[in-house]
Amino acid sequence: MVFILIGAIIGSLVRTRRQAQQDATGTTTYPTASMLGVIALFGAIGWFLHPVFGWVGGIFDAVGDGIDSVPADLVQVLLTVLAIGVAANWIRRFLNSRRTPAGLAKLTDDDYFRMIFAGVGAVFAGVFIWILWPGGSSWLVNSGSDLFNVLGDKFGDGRDGAPLGLGRPDLEQRGNFPNPGPGGLNFSQGFAAVFFGIVLYTAAFIAEIVRAGILAVPKGQTEAAQAIGLRRSTMLRRVILPQAFRVSLPPLGNQYLNLTKNTSLAIAVGASDLVQVGQTVYNQTGKSLEVFAIWMGFYLACSLTISVVVNFFNVRLAIVER
Repeated sequence: MVFILIGAIIGSLVRTRRQAQQDATGTTTYPTASMLGVIALFGAIGWFLHPVFGWVGGIFDAVGDGIDSVPADLVQVLLTVLAIGVAANWIRRFLNSRRTPAGLAKLTDDDYFRMIFAGVGAVFAGVFIWILWPGGSSWLVNSGSDLFNVLGDKFGDGRDGAPLGLGRPDLEQRGNFPNPGPGGLNFSQGFAAVFFGIVLYTAAFIAEIVRAGILAVPKGQTEAAQAIGLRRSTMLRRVILPQAFRVSLPPLGNQYLNLTKNTSLAIAVGASDLVQVGQTVYNQTGKSLEVFAIWMGFYLACSLTISVVVNFFNVRLAIVER
């Protein structure tokens, strides 16, 4: 975790530098991908080098013990002095920023109000720390001590193991779809077949619809966005995708309607769904008309709900014309 945090800090610096380079040269430098690569690199380094840093645990334990020995009253006094010192420093810097070259301060009523507000805020913070929240200093001391003790345990104990290990998981449940380890869901064969079949079938159509919508955007829009120096992510978010959604939203709505109605195919592979339950009901009671009415009402409500949502977004994304 420490290596990942260090990688995140360095990665943000790398991203800022590569972003500035991209803005200056106009070439794609992939700043976000570079940042993620740096984080992954530091994570891999920490994964393999963690046994070497076992001695750091002793340092963290010593720091935690030192923080725990600090009196809470001393921390309370330091916090009060810190609040007053921050306000005094802000007032001093504010006065220096308002001084003329001749050394005369030209302050307005608003400037006086800001300084008074800063002073009153410092006094209020001191009163709050000293009187209204006397346990805050103890909480800070205990939190700091616990943090370094946890870091000491993480770095000090059990850091000599191998970074990688291979093992065969034990099967806690046996059945059609056994799950490694405790917990989890047990899929039946029918439900798993319907789930993966419909997901893959619908995903292929939706991916093709989105791809066609992006390709339907005129190429001149992309070239114009690149000409004014937009980044790839900004170009997709501001130029390409809004126009692509206008084209792809109606067929996407139809595909979602098909997805809702295709779930009735679960009965073909033995999965229990609304259709199978309805068949069981009218086979035992003979009330087929009521069962079919419930089927029709359910699928009609789902279809109308999806149509209303799709039409709402279609109207919102439509081009406003005079």
